[in-house]
Amino acid sequence: MAEDVVRPAKMTVLTEASSIAARRFSGRAEAAERSALAFRVPGRVEAVYFDVGDEVVDGDLLAELDARDFRLKVQELESQLASANAALEEAGKNYRRAEELVERGVISQSEFDRLEGSFRRARGQRDAALEGLETARAALADTRLTAPFTGVVNRRMVEPFEQASPQQPQFVIDDISRIEVTVAVPESLIRFRNRLDHVDVFFPALSDSAFSARVRSVGLDVAPDSQAYPVRVTIENSDRALLPGMTAEVSFQASLANTAWEGSFLVPITSLFEREGESRIWVWDADSREVSSRVVEVQSLEPEAVRVTGDLETGMRVITAGAQHLREGQRVRKLDTGEVVGS
Repeated sequence: MAEDVVRPAKMTVLTEASSIAARRFSGRAEAAERSALAFRVPGRVEAVYFDVGDEVVDGDLLAELDARDFRLKVQELESQLASANAALEEAGKNYRRAEELVERGVISQSEFDRLEGSFRRARGQRDAALEGLETARAALADTRLTAPFTGVVNRRMVEPFEQASPQQPQFVIDDISRIEVTVAVPESLIRFRNRLDHVDVFFPALSDSAFSARVRSVGLDVAPDSQAYPVRVTIENSDRALLPGMTAEVSFQASLANTAWEGSFLVPITSLFEREGESRIWVWDADSREVSSRVVEVQSLEPEAVRVTGDLETGMRVITAGAQHLREGQRVRKLDTGEVVGS
């Protein structure tokens, strides 16, 4: 009988996968914090100090209304409060003196009750004047629109000399020191949400540069049309290289430690073949140069690979091409690929 031909075959060395292969999801950059600012009082706009694209610092004056009427109101109420304080002081003196006189029987109880009532009314009038003054001072302060945090003017909807209405947004300020991207992650990966320990974001506008990110939140409401969950990630942007609106791709990689997939391996899909209704791969023995099949369980389809578990060990050589053409115990010589499948 003629000796079997030793077939050349591509193969790779098994390396235990410690993580899920990185997956990319598309999204769009947004400012980590955005605030729409409006005056709380009506009035004519007197001045506007910033425009779209300007950087502002927390507390910067963005715009202000004509505040003359508001200042006059404060002055009027300050005068009323001064009169109310003087009346309260006088009523207080009379009340305290009456307390002594009624105990000595010098004045009647009805006279004491009258003086006590006057004191209580004066105190009420002082409190009302004080409350009115505080409201007027707040309204005066509300004629000035200030930046609530350090950021960039995204929109400006106000012009000098026009009439501003209360609660109508006049500025939109973005804090771009941090950028956030929200992507839809499928339920097959969301179960590893507490293990997403390696997150990168790529921006095509910046030559697909990678930026390290962290998961900020994972939404619990699945989108019914896609069975995906919203995951929001945050990127530090201290150099202001990233801008809201940029297209982004978020790459997630999840650790498999202490999970059912720990001890799994990634192999090319071309390594798999079916026999007797089971998925198998060929393992090559370097001493005998023979192949033997191993039953494997397919756990998931990863980008450019398949995750499998079974009677496998790190360091085994697996045939990666032509699996359908081999038979049990066939002699094979190694054709190096230079690639190692694994994490």
